[in-house]
Amino acid sequence: MLKYQIDASEAQELDESTSALYEQQGDAYVLKVDGIPQQDVSGLKRKVDELLGEKKAAQQKAIEAEELARAEAAEKLKKANDYEQLYNSSESEREKAAQELASLKAAIQEQNVAGKAAEVAQQLTKDTARAKLLASQIQSRLSQVDGEIRVLDGTGNLTVSTIEELASSIKAEYPFLVDGSQAAGGGAIGNSGGAGDSKTVSRTDFDGMTHLKRMSFIKSGGKIID
Repeated sequence: MLKYQIDASEAQELDESTSALYEQQGDAYVLKVDGIPQQDVSGLKRKVDELLGEKKAAQQKAIEAEELARAEAAEKLKKANDYEQLYNSSESEREKAAQELASLKAAIQEQNVAGKAAEVAQQLTKDTARAKLLASQIQSRLSQVDGEIRVLDGTGNLTVSTIEELASSIKAEYPFLVDGSQAAGGGAIGNSGGAGDSKTVSRTDFDGMTHLKRMSFIKSGGKIID
């Protein structure tokens, strides 16, 4: 039985009369037969090519859309990170500036209070050492509030007392540090043993003195008796 199509190896095995019945088409040999209708597959091929082209285009669009979405997400993340870093940096700088400003204000207030305390102390005594001790006590009773120097009580609360009233209070509390009050201070500290004798005080009375009074008593030549 003759085949409609054979390959080259089969064509070589045919005898001459049978081989004449075939004609070569590319790598194959096709039987020469008249009357067989030829099918036109060009339309089908075009349709297949069209479908393949559409599929390829759709795949390309999907890839491009995915890449675009990824790029947009990365850009949003970058902007968010940049904004967060910028915000954090701005907040850090703001907090640092606020702290520096607060420290500066506190230093200025402390300087103003110390200056006022020194001014009051210098009005009470011309002695540098005693003025320094007085200024330390006065400064602990002063504070600057809304730009104004205010007087505090012994527990650190604001009072309505004036600085002049505070000065009078300090003068009464530390008479031995105030010019012209040493005699009164000596009487408050202890008793005179007699004419020409140094001031004396009992051990009990000395232990009951404040630190400043003890210092003043000793510096003035006072003696402790048991």
